[in-house]
Amino acid sequence: MTNHHVLSGPDIAAQSYVEFNFQEDSFGILQEPFRYRLLGEGFQTNVDLDFSIARIEQENAFPSLESWGTLTLSADSFPGIGEHVTIIQHPGGGAKQIALTANQVVSIFEHRLQYTTDTLPGSSGSPVFNDDWKVVALHHAGGNLVTNQRGDRMFANEGILSAKILERLKQ
Repeated sequence: MTNHHVLSGPDIAAQSYVEFNFQEDSFGILQEPFRYRLLGEGFQTNVDLDFSIARIEQENAFPSLESWGTLTLSADSFPGIGEHVTIIQHPGGGAKQIALTANQVVSIFEHRLQYTTDTLPGSSGSPVFNDDWKVVALHHAGGNLVTNQRGDRMFANEGILSAKILERLKQ
């Protein structure tokens, strides 16, 4: 899963890939990444909620996809205002970074979770975790965002609530 603005259609997905293990170890040494192709068939997307889902092709020479584990999308336990979220991201296309500080939720507005977590361009599609390490949102934007019905604005980042994505997938 990533954002629609990252993968907008099956043709683009079929020309794309995902990398696993693109990270440094505890000594700062870059690990060997594994690049898997995405498939166009079975592609799903939604412009309004800015998400896309593509299947990954298992490469025989690479570790099994199951060996990387899975993430749980939370349908009902998103954090409240003032609680913290964590984002695992690849800002600027670089190695994995985990944003652990200055990461408070500042607004929940319609289908959006807004937070102060530090991100940079290239972090779109990153999972936003609650304290139980469940994915509560799909990071998709940052800037001077509308935070309520009145139209008040705040400089923050935002993700689409997992609950709203799961709700849409059931339709």
